[in-house]
Amino acid sequence: MTPEQQSLVDAISAVLQGDPRIEAAWLAGSLGRNAGDEFSDVDVVVLCPDGTANEIAAKPGLLNFAKPVLINTLFGGRIVNVITPDWQRFDLVFAEASDLSRYNANDLKQLFNRTGREPPRTAPVSRPSTAEGLAKLVQEFYRVMTLAPLGIGRKEYIVALSGIELLRRMTVDLMLEENGVGQNQRGGALRLNPFLTSEQIESLQSLPAVAAERDSLLRCQKAIANIFLPRAKALAARVGMEWPSALEDASRAHLKSQLDLEI
Repeated sequence: MTPEQQSLVDAISAVLQGDPRIEAAWLAGSLGRNAGDEFSDVDVVVLCPDGTANEIAAKPGLLNFAKPVLINTLFGGRIVNVITPDWQRFDLVFAEASDLSRYNANDLKQLFNRTGREPPRTAPVSRPSTAEGLAKLVQEFYRVMTLAPLGIGRKEYIVALSGIELLRRMTVDLMLEENGVGQNQRGGALRLNPFLTSEQIESLQSLPAVAAERDSLLRCQKAIANIFLPRAKALAARVGMEWPSALEDASRAHLKSQLDLEI
């Protein structure tokens, strides 16, 4: 943790302790798991008495210490995202006792605790890919891939870019499935490298740049499919998933007839 991050954590802890209703607070996220870096934001879970989380989250002046330039509230105000003038970022999650089961105390650092109540401590478990989950991912990949004739046929090239991003995202999800990385292990939206192998990263980085133009879209779609499909078939064999051969054949025929695209 950088000195700037530690200073922010100390300031947040002091403010929260100043409200006697708040029972406890924990540093969460990557910093709470000792997996953060200088780019990590500060995530804090705030335990409130039952029925008071929304009231405490909306307390006037609660965030004055940070002089925020941006405050964003989510889930009815129970999560507060803050950016300070020097662009430090922190999230406060206001929880009640019934919410504690969603957390693992092994992934948190206690800031203070007046009551002794805390989340359960559970051992990390691997989450192997399942045939059912992989089948859904493969089916969705084929579904999105075969929408290309619509976007390209209408010359909706900007819309078609969204389809390419969906296919790329599903390829990342497939690689995480290969590695047995569950949703609760994946960290924030801006942190991916630690969960992929060097070979997987190189494969994703090899994808061609894509522009809102017909040939570029087709070239990138083919490149993504050439990464996704062989890996998906190998994983399917590993987890005992029956490959959707009829869907594959129909998808290939459709793309060939509509776009002269061979996958």
